Amino acid sequence: MPSNVEIKAHLREPDFVRKKAQELSGNNTSEVLHQEDTFFHCPNGRLKLREFKEDPTKLSQLVFYDRPDTTGPKLSKFSVTESHHPDQLKSTLSLALGVKGIVKKTRTLIMVGQTRVHIDEVDRLGSFMELEVMMQPDQTTADGTKIADDLMEELGIQPSDLISCAYMDLILQNVEGN
Repeated sequence: MPSNVEIKAHLREPDFVRKKAQELSGNNTSEVLHQEDTFFHCPNGRLKLREFKEDPTKLSQLVFYDRPDTTGPKLSKFSVTESHHPDQLKSTLSLALGVKGIVKKTRTLIMVGQTRVHIDEVDRLGSFMELEVMMQPDQTTADGTKIADDLMEELGIQPSDLISCAYMDLILQNVEGN
């Protein structure tokens, strides 16, 4: 199963982080994605159907992932299946597992070496950043953690900015807290 070393952080200055990540990428390019993730109840890990709203011809992705809910760099194992039929897939999974919730976000994707830097504007939550160090077969978790730690420092991410859970969990916490 493929894996990433990941971190997620609340952003105080998304424009600064976006600009710095573009500088570090060496080519100043980025891709803007409008994503809608439907999360399903799942006994192990997390299961979501990702739809790309900016391009209805783009394949949707059914994504299973498993990672600990801890702050700081963490290993995430995942599996992705693409689909031409997101509506039918969503209907079937909803009937079988039930919908946990929906996360809508505008994501700016910037590649810095082997790391996907996501600058996210998440509906109902605000500005966040995710780093996904795409692990190579010959790399250890320690190698990925070092890459993530170094990039966090270059982007000015403080340990106090780190969050441990998924956006879906934060949305559910906000709903339950209100």
